Amino acid sequence: MINIVSIKLKTNYLIKFLFCISLIKSDPGDLIDFNERNTFTIESIEILLGSLGELAPSPIYPISVYDISYESHNQNGTIDTLSGLVSIPQNYSKAFPIAVYNHGTIILDSQAPSITGMSIENFEILLAGLVTTPSGFITLFPDYKGIGDPSFHPYIISEPHTLSVINMLRSVKFLNTELNSQNKFQYNNQIFLLGYSDGGYATLASQKGIELFYDHEFQITASFPMAGPYDLAGTMVDYFLSNPEYSQPYYVPYVLTSHLWYYQGLEVNFMDYFNPFWADTLPSLFDGSHSGAEINQIMPENPLDIILPDVLEDFINNEDNIFNQTFRENTLLGWVPNSPTHIYHGIGDDIVPYQNAQIVYDDFLNNGAENVELILFPEFLGGHSQLAPICLISGFNTMLNYQIINEKGDVDNNTIIDFSDFLLLQSEILNQDLSSSFLFWSMDLDSDYFISIFDLLLLSDIIDT
Repeated sequence: MINIVSIKLKTNYLIKFLFCISLIKSDPGDLIDFNERNTFTIESIEILLGSLGELAPSPIYPISVYDISYESHNQNGTIDTLSGLVSIPQNYSKAFPIAVYNHGTIILDSQAPSITGMSIENFEILLAGLVTTPSGFITLFPDYKGIGDPSFHPYIISEPHTLSVINMLRSVKFLNTELNSQNKFQYNNQIFLLGYSDGGYATLASQKGIELFYDHEFQITASFPMAGPYDLAGTMVDYFLSNPEYSQPYYVPYVLTSHLWYYQGLEVNFMDYFNPFWADTLPSLFDGSHSGAEINQIMPENPLDIILPDVLEDFINNEDNIFNQTFRENTLLGWVPNSPTHIYHGIGDDIVPYQNAQIVYDDFLNNGAENVELILFPEFLGGHSQLAPICLISGFNTMLNYQIINEKGDVDNNTIIDFSDFLLLQSEILNQDLSSSFLFWSMDLDSDYFISIFDLLLLSDIIDT
């Protein structure tokens, strides 16, 4: 006799098991967790931006700030958990563009944007957030792989930047569905990329990765790489070899250790590449608990002296040397940007030579790029650190020329509310076949999370006026 009770019990257990598996299973871009950090009123933003004087933009929206963690994936397809910070304009009646701001060189885990938040502890993130978000941008600040967690950060390596950016873009769209009605936000289809120094490299690297491999999912509106070491195998190598007294010597072992760990694995033997003291010392220096200033204090006068003489000689003379191979792979030449690309650099840059920008710009033009611009600031404006806010404000002002902010009722996403939007909404009420978050938001004029004849009446009133 068939035991129906037993079958039902087994079926229930199977359902519960499959449900648990579904909870455990995760995909790149899934939102894992989020926390509201703080909010800024328009008045507080004006005070904080006061130091910029006439350069300061006038804030339009108060903002909310969240730290998030999300699923990403590694180059071998394994799942990884990354984190970042998101600042959002407080106005659910408008759909805003997304701006991804890639931060400069960070070595301390405690300086990750998701840990500091938008605070004076991380002035770069505070400035970028207060410039962009109150003007109507949903601003994303990826921590990057290995920043803010125990793993190593693959410094000046292209692919991980693409993965951190695309998966953070995905996760922020999930964040929108998790917030309560008072804190919800809406994004439109514009995506901007910008960043300075290491962030400039990350910006151009992620632009390249998105345009070559993810253009079916993301379309970049415009990109603003600033003061980045794009020509790693050329300009940067020549600069390091010809300038033994580099002003930030810790950059050298940061690049070298990152490339060895990334391409040869964490078990790589540093004794094969570095003098004994440095082979023993470097792994602990780059564990996320030491600042660049700390490392600089113990670095030799010539940072290249940490390398074994025969390895350095091979690096100089052998194009198949491991570092030459990995540097070439992560040099951002030999492709053509599809999106408008505005490249910023200062001629007086004392850390990342401006020739990086000139060479990548010339390469783009030679390869047929039609919409790239090079902006070089004069030497008297200062070096790498002094140019950062100038580049940011200049890039931001250009970004405003592209910006679109949609109003509810703009169903066809052309910034004009007219009879064509009415017809689309009328059709949707009959079909109830919404294809995107933006489409639903634009049709839900009374914000009751339901598309109905009442939304049509409201849209008719807007068109009549």
